[in-house]
Parts: sequence; structure tokens; C-alpha cells
Amino acid sequence: MINKQFAIYYFSGTHWDREWYQSFQGFRYRLVEMMNEMIEVLENTPDFKVFHFDGQSIILEDYMRIEPQNRDRLQQLIKEGRILVGPWYVMPDEFLLSGESLIRNLMTGHKITSEWGGSPWKYGYICDIFGHIAQMPQIFKGFGIDFALLGRGTNEHNCPAHFLWESPDGSNCITFKLPDKNGYGCFSASPIFEKQEDSEELKQLLEEHIEGELNRSDIPIVLLMDGTDHQHIRLKTPDYIDKIRELFPQAEVFHDNIERMGEKLKEYSNVMPVKKGELNETAKAKGGYLHLITHTLSSRYPIKKNNDECQTLLEKWVEPLVVMAQENGLCIQKTYVDEAYKFLIQNHPHDSICGCSIDQVHKDMEYRFNQSEQISEQLISAIINHEKCKHSKENTSNMRVLSIFNPLPFPRREVIALEIDFNTDYPTRYQEPFGYETINSFKVYDVKGNEIPYGIVEKKKNYRIRRYNQFVEWADVYKISMEIDVPAMGVAEYKIEPFNEASRYLDVLCKNNNQVENEYIKLTVNDNGTLNILDKISGKSYKQLLSYLDDGEIGDGWYHVSPLQNRIVNSLGAPCTIELVENGPSRTVFRIVKYMTVPECMHYHNNGIDRSDEAAKMEITSWVGLSKEASYVDVETIVKNIARDHRLRLALPTNVDSDKYFVNQPFAFVERNTGINYDTQEWKECEVPEKQMGGIVGKRSMDGSGLAFISAYGLHECAGLDDENQSILVTLFRSFGKTTRTNGEDGGQILGDLSFKYCIVPLQKDTTYGQLIKMQDCIQTGVRSVSFRVAEDYMLANHKSYFMVESENICTSIIKRPENGKKNVVIIRLCNMSSDVSTAKLKCFKQIVKAEEVNMNENYIADIRFEQNYVNITMSGWKIRTISLEF
Repeated sequence: MINKQFAIYYFSGTHWDREWYQSFQGFRYRLVEMMNEMIEVLENTPDFKVFHFDGQSIILEDYMRIEPQNRDRLQQLIKEGRILVGPWYVMPDEFLLSGESLIRNLMTGHKITSEWGGSPWKYGYICDIFGHIAQMPQIFKGFGIDFALLGRGTNEHNCPAHFLWESPDGSNCITFKLPDKNGYGCFSASPIFEKQEDSEELKQLLEEHIEGELNRSDIPIVLLMDGTDHQHIRLKTPDYIDKIRELFPQAEVFHDNIERMGEKLKEYSNVMPVKKGELNETAKAKGGYLHLITHTLSSRYPIKKNNDECQTLLEKWVEPLVVMAQENGLCIQKTYVDEAYKFLIQNHPHDSICGCSIDQVHKDMEYRFNQSEQISEQLISAIINHEKCKHSKENTSNMRVLSIFNPLPFPRREVIALEIDFNTDYPTRYQEPFGYETINSFKVYDVKGNEIPYGIVEKKKNYRIRRYNQFVEWADVYKISMEIDVPAMGVAEYKIEPFNEASRYLDVLCKNNNQVENEYIKLTVNDNGTLNILDKISGKSYKQLLSYLDDGEIGDGWYHVSPLQNRIVNSLGAPCTIELVENGPSRTVFRIVKYMTVPECMHYHNNGIDRSDEAAKMEITSWVGLSKEASYVDVETIVKNIARDHRLRLALPTNVDSDKYFVNQPFAFVERNTGINYDTQEWKECEVPEKQMGGIVGKRSMDGSGLAFISAYGLHECAGLDDENQSILVTLFRSFGKTTRTNGEDGGQILGDLSFKYCIVPLQKDTTYGQLIKMQDCIQTGVRSVSFRVAEDYMLANHKSYFMVESENICTSIIKRPENGKKNVVIIRLCNMSSDVSTAKLKCFKQIVKAEEVNMNENYIADIRFEQNYVNITMSGWKIRTISLEF
């Protein structure tokens, strides 16, 4: 019998998967039925106080397309606070998305809720996400959200029902931990609702359940979670609440917005335990719901790659270019950007982006990615060509200009491959003796008149060029590699002049068929296709990099599982060919082709499961490059995946003597122990080596040297092993044939060509996390260029920079127009990617008239001191700040 006084909060709601084991259309059909009933019940049952709609607002849009006549009824219930929607647009995954995607998701949820006349639900409701990033409390705080509710990634044996969850910067949320058993449906799933309302069984079950919840914390507050998957509104809820009040007269019982519970919990915050950083523990207790579900990180690689590419287009290209365009007389409608983001974020529900749904769901995602990408590419093309088309119209000169755009807020000096289109009758050409091949002869000069050596990578003759939506000319397109200097978030121009002699460059970077070096690195390609990298600064050598491990897969979109009778194939014994395919004055590229013989599929038979004896020859082609002044080796890999039911991992033996490794997440880096916790071997879900990364993983020794892997797109699962080589493993992909609640489907096998882009970076003792983020920004973003004819007397424009952020530790997350559409205002979000107090100098292209700090929803916080055209921003460790500048 419970004798003490306490409070009970009854949570009425539902968890609504927009798509999962049914397609969106299947789930929406159920959603419409459920919402029609919900409206009827709430309108006719005033004692039913409130219904929580899973923290999402997209359900309003989905419902309205089918039942537009019910808008006024639904809106009235939202205005009254009877239906709670937001703060999210969709309930996302955290580990697989950029920080800006999470922020945009919350901004969209807040905007939609406000448009419906309601107040966005100020609860960090993340009840079904597969683990949680370290900075989520700080992101919630950026929207005025003080409370969170979660389950996965925590365990009852070491985490009470109420705790403080703290980000690396010190921001915290009062957090409710869902019960291990049945989680957000713990009360719904109990047999309570099967018993007669006046029975002794009901009383006993209620007392047992509530006493169990009280025992999960020293704080006398209980939350009863009645809101499981796709649950309809429970008509008799007021009757059950009356029964609870009758049975527990010593308790205050509330059927209310659980923000009220959060406010009550503030009284106890000083006695709550604190959990810091990411939450990614596997599940110990038996029972339903609680699983971390790690391997969604590597499910359906193509959708992860598409997502990262679309995020990069919007965050690193469209948003800053729109700011630049506005200053050059081209105003891009904000609705285009909003539309591209909506298509993208509609792919971010956890069961969608995680790759654990049926094939149709992921086919639908391809369409949304395509729409987001096409809108972004159209905007980028329009902006880049706007400023330049006036020079090239009706100009028949053979003088050309190559205009190069850098959208990142720091200057870049690097070797880049760029395309130049020449008219097919270009006047200056040369041939080697006896005329074997005709080559355009030209020189490239920068704005100071310096000649820039280049290497020709590729030539396409008689290539059709489409300009302004019409085919207007044929061209010979040359791809060249050259070292460029481009200003921070700005444009650099290079002149391309006809040259009457042969334009050869004989001084090439590589002097050896399998070895090349620059100022920082000596790269050797070994006979077995692996790489040795000598760091010329530290003297450290990293050997046998870039081999592959292939093992069996009998799992699904949620989990990697190898068969008991597994065979792991190592590429070190596989045949390979090594070619030198590019060797210019500033860049060398080797092509390494490995032929890895792996089992063709999984063999299911009466006596068990094993990998088939039938073999497939999987071709793995890597282009390995080293450029002048580059501090890393860059790699592009294509795997011809013709096998089924397997997993392919990239192996990097670091030999760095450390029991820690680091990875990036949105707005942070986290450090983890290598290996696994062997004490979990009898848990329901044992710990696995594979864990999340945001594309960056590395290891450092005590002296600060080490090795890092940086991926451009799609790779989010890694492992830091405690083997003798201190290896880092990166999961390239998993091929599987099982999907939830089906007889098996083929989409998860992802057969065909799979492409990867990444670099391998030797670390110096002074290499900062901020520098690694900027490297990732560069390989993700690249540059964009356009070449055009100009008059003979054309003068190259001086470098123009719109914004520049000067700091070793502080990185820029986004530069964009404000959401309120106010003209002459730019929003800049910064993050200190270190634990040290750091300062960034933010230089602007013209005079500032007002500087403000705003929150992540772009609401005013405080004025900021500024000088004529710059602002100094000081930030504590791991802090995220959003700045609004008016010009």
C-alpha cells in the first residue's frame, strides 16, 4: 500500500509513425480515421482534458489534404490547448542528421503550430529515437524547451525516472526516462484496460504499476504513459482517471499538458542526478521496447548519402548564395528554399532516414530527395550564372574567364578539378610530333597576373552545352586540376588566354610509379593495394591503410547480425591493379582496382544458415589523390555490389597507442572508449563495436599525433577497436533482404554501384576539431565554377568576400536570410568546437547597423557590440550562438 503523498500525471497521446511497415499512404488512411474520432471525442467529452500528438506537426498537413472541411474544428481544439502539436515537424533521428536539419525541423514545427493558432508544445519529446546526441539539450534550450522525454540509450539499473541531461556546454533539460518495459506505451500495454472498472484485479494492477513507477525515482512524481504506436484516443480515459483518484486519495492526479509536470519537477532539480553527453547505452533488461538499435546507422547507404548531399546543398550552397545574390540584384523567393527543406525533412522521421522500413517507404524517399536536390541545383545555377551571363552574351572573343565560387566563410587554397568549355573552333592548339592528338593550348592567370600551372584530367569533344534552358552551342569541355585561391564566402576570377605554343607542364608532382609526396605527406601505394602514409611533420608512419573486411548478414534495417557459421573475407589477399591516372604539376592520382571474391549470398537450408559456396567477384575501384600543399590523402571509391546478404567495412590500422577514439556529432565531438564492455554479454542487447559518427572518426596518441578519417557523405557507422593494430573500422554498407512484417524484399540489398568520398588525415598536436570540421566542409562542398567569354580588354575582378569567420575553434553552421523575411538582415550560426573559451572575428562585406544575439528560433535575446564591419564573438566551450546582423 502506498502511504506517502505524491503526484500522478496521466499522459494521453499516440506515437504516430508517418511511414514504416506501411507506406505513407497506408498510415495516413489510419491517421484520418484516428483524427476524425479524436475530434469527435474531444468535442463531446469536456472531461477529456488534453491529447498529446507525438510532438509532431506534419500530421496537420497530412490530415488537411484529406479532410479540409474539418480545419475549423481541429484549429479550435488546438487553440484551446486540448490537442498539443509541435515542437517538431517530424520526429527525426538524431545521429544521422546535421544540426541544421534538427533546428530547421523544430523551426518548422513551431511555425506550423503558430499558424494554427496554438502554442508549440515546449517538450523535447523524443520517445522513439535510436540514441541521442550530446548537444540535444542545448538545441532544445535554443527553442525555450526545458524538458525532455526519452527511453532508448538509457537503462533503469543506472538511470532513475527523473534526471538532468546535460550538453557539453552545460545546458541541461529536466528529463523523464521512460520505463524499460514498453516505454512510451508502458501504461497502454498493461493489462489494466482489460479488467472491469470495479474489480479487485484492476485495483491491484493499478497499485502495482504506480508503485513501480514511484520506485524508479526518489522524486514523488509519476507519469502514466498512455500513448503507444498509432493508438486511437481512449474514450474512457476520464473514467480511469476518476478511478485512480478514488484508489489513491493521497495523490494529486492530473490529466494535463505534461509541461505542468516539468514545471513541478523544477522544484526537485537540485537533487536530480546528472547524465552528460550522448545517450547510447544498449538495453540490459528483458521486455519490450527498450533497444538502442545501433545498426540503422549503416542501413540503406544510398539514402544516407542522398540526405547528406541534400543537406550540404541547402546549408553550404543555397542559403549563403541567396544572401550573395540579394546583394547582386537577384532576389530568390524564400518559398523555394522552404519547399526544398520540406521535401528533405519529410525524409527525416526515424523509421525513414534510418532505413528500417519497407521498400516502398524508401522508394518514396527517393522522390523527395530528388525534389529537394533539383530545387537546390536550380537555385545555385540561377545565382552563379546571373552575374556572369551579361559578359558572355554576343561575345565572340577567344578570351575566357573562369569564375570560382566558395560558399564557406573562410579562404581556401587547394587543388580543385574544374571544367572549362571552349568553342569547338578554338584557335590555338598543339599536337605532339606527327599529330597524334589535338589539344587546346591555353594559359591560366590569376588576378595578380601570375601564371597557374594546371594538369588536364579529361577532355570531351563536341559536347552539347545547355544555357538558359535551351541548347545553344557545342563545346569542347576540358577538366583541369589547378591550385586555386578563393576568398571567404566569395568569388575569384581566373583568366584563360589562348597560347600560340604548346602549353605543357613537365614538372609533375609524382616522380615514381607508386609513390608521391608533397610538403606534408609521403604516400606509397603497396603491391596489395593498401596505402602507407608518412607524416613528414611528426615523422609518424601509418601502414596498410585501405583494406576491406566482408562478413555475412542475416539481419535487417535495424540490426547487423552475422550467421553463427560466418566467414570473414579480408581483401589483403585479393588481386589488384595499380594505375597512375593523373600526374600534373599540382596533383597526382592513382587508381587501385581490387577484385574481392566474396560469397554470393546467404544460404538458408534445413540444417542452418551459412554463407554460400558460390562466389561473386566484387570490384572495388579507388582513386587515391595527393595534391600540392594538402595535409591529407583524398579517396573516391566505387564498389560494384553484386553480392547479397553481406557487410563491407573499410579497415584503417592506426597503431595509435590510446584506449580512446573520437567522432563528430551535430555541434560537438565526443570521445569514446575503444572496444566494447564485455560485461554486457548477457544483456538483452549486448554492446557492439559499431557506433555513430558524423563522418569524422579518429585516434590520437598522448603527444597529439594520430590519424583521422573524414567522409563527405553517407558514412555514419564506425568502430574503434582495441585490437593489436588499434584499428578504426568504417562500415561502408550492409546488404540485407529482410524488412519488417514482410516475407522479405530486395531493396535493402542495394545492388549496383555504390560510391564513397573521403580523406585520410594525419593529425598534428595542434590540429583542432574545428580544423577537421572545416576539412569536412571543404570535401563536402567543393567549389562551383562557370567559364564564359569576355572581351579582350576584360579586367579580372578583385577577390570579393561577403563574410569571413576567423577562428581556429569556432565553426560556422549556416549563413542565411532570416525566417521573418526582413530585408538587409543575415543570420549566422556559430559553434565552438572545443572545450576552451574562444573568440571569432566575424568580418562583413559592408557596414553593420545592428547586431543581435537571437535564439535558434531567431527570437531576440540581446544586443551585441559591433564595429563598422565586424563583430567579435566570444564563446564558452561547445557553445552554439546565433547572430543576427542588419546592414
